[in-house]
Amino acid sequence: MKDLAAAVLACLLLGALWLFLAWHKSESKTQPIAYNHKKHVGELGLECSHCHTGIAEGKARAGLPTLEVCLGCHNAEDTNPKSKPIQDYAARNEPIPWQRVYRVPKHVYFSHRRHVGVAKLDCALCHGDMSKMEQPVTRQAVSLSMGRCLDCHKRKGVTRDCLSCHR
Repeated sequence: MKDLAAAVLACLLLGALWLFLAWHKSESKTQPIAYNHKKHVGELGLECSHCHTGIAEGKARAGLPTLEVCLGCHNAEDTNPKSKPIQDYAARNEPIPWQRVYRVPKHVYFSHRRHVGVAKLDCALCHGDMSKMEQPVTRQAVSLSMGRCLDCHKRKGVTRDCLSCHR
């Protein structure tokens, strides 16, 4: 009887954990500006590193676009009404409060410099094809899981040693 109760309890706990993780992964963010990747990447041909400057500088993290980066194109002379929210942030001297969507657990070390700079992996591999996204990114287009990372490491013939990614 004790074994049955323990098995039922274990199933309930695993079910609760699965529901929590499924809910957490599907949590949608609201972005402050209706950013259109299709327009910027697909039509204008901007590289991801143009706005996500951490990639270009070889940093471990790719940053979200700063107000200064956006103002490089959408300055006061830009009369496109879609540029107004950016100009409003500039007028208030406020940073754009982008909501970070892609995040790995704290015990995982991920470096854009290693993956994009050194290995020359396409951003779409982990972020999906942004050149087709007309709406702001509000949730992950691609699930970032250990299994997915290990499969990629195996395909590319790179290390699968735990300590190369886990702190």
